[in-house]
Amino acid sequence: MRRKMFAGVFTIVVMIALMVPALAQEKVIKWKVQGFVPAGMLYHETLQRTAEEVKNLTGGRLVWEVFPAGALVPPFEGLKAVSDGVYEANFGYTGQWVGKIPVAPLFTAAPGGMNALDMQMWLEHGGGKELYQEMYDKYKYNVKVFIAAPLAMEIFMWSKKPLRKIEDFKGIKFRMMPVMGDVMTRNGLSVVFMPAGEIMPNLQRGVIDAAEYSIPSFDKGLGIWEVCKYLHLPGVHQPASQLEVVVNKKAWEALPADLKVLVDAAMWKSRLQNWLWMESKSIEAMAFFKEKGIEIVEVDPETVKTFMKWASVYLDEMSAKDEFFGKVWKSQKDFGEKWYPYSKRFSLPH
Repeated sequence: MRRKMFAGVFTIVVMIALMVPALAQEKVIKWKVQGFVPAGMLYHETLQRTAEEVKNLTGGRLVWEVFPAGALVPPFEGLKAVSDGVYEANFGYTGQWVGKIPVAPLFTAAPGGMNALDMQMWLEHGGGKELYQEMYDKYKYNVKVFIAAPLAMEIFMWSKKPLRKIEDFKGIKFRMMPVMGDVMTRNGLSVVFMPAGEIMPNLQRGVIDAAEYSIPSFDKGLGIWEVCKYLHLPGVHQPASQLEVVVNKKAWEALPADLKVLVDAAMWKSRLQNWLWMESKSIEAMAFFKEKGIEIVEVDPETVKTFMKWASVYLDEMSAKDEFFGKVWKSQKDFGEKWYPYSKRFSLPH
């Protein structure tokens, strides 16, 4: 009898011992993740899609609790908040941090520079990804950066009247993304920078006369077409844009090794899926704008060249003042000298 009891107890102990690691693996880790636009907008849905991939690929062991812009901290304070451990991760773009890190916008877009594919090549095979993390380390932010989806060329401007030549931009106040906003300000134009959620109210109240924000699919949801009937191209200010996820380093290091691999895989998968998904939505948006009678205005080619010249001068001047800015800008230019001839040679002139 005693032998049977001992055998039974031993069997139970062994079963419990085998179950403990499995139970530990089933523990759900939850991260708070704030985005940079209000709920219901395209980029908030992009964040939700990314969160779903993380949940799926980790088997539900890591769950992102998603919050819209401003729900946890003001949008432009997201980087510091994550670094300080207020919450675990922030979904956004580096242009938001221009007031804290002068070079940050170059990891979103350089005026007249890289398109979406060019940017991915520089990040992955031109040293960009390493410089990206170096930037946050240099400025003492306790974060690990993940490269999220790129965006195609943005709409240059929405306005209530056509803006074809530089003279047309004089006397109006408009919202423009850094770095191009700084370039235009230095050349006598009236520019302001504000988060997405402030654009429509300020247009409606007449605080600004025109605005740019993003790609067609996002601008459709923003509703800017209801106020401004002129859509301007090309998007010289942002030939591409780049989204990011910055994660608190302590939260990242606390993850089990296998979860880190799965999160990295989820970020890679969502990076491509969201890029292509947003492009498909932008095709639909441009058809929608046509139905609504929105006029597409091509900015005068000489004006575009002038904007690009202004931008080049500004970026070179910033590089001379800021060593790390110069390091990033030189990296992009050096890679472009190798990449652009190759890319052009192996592309059809559609």
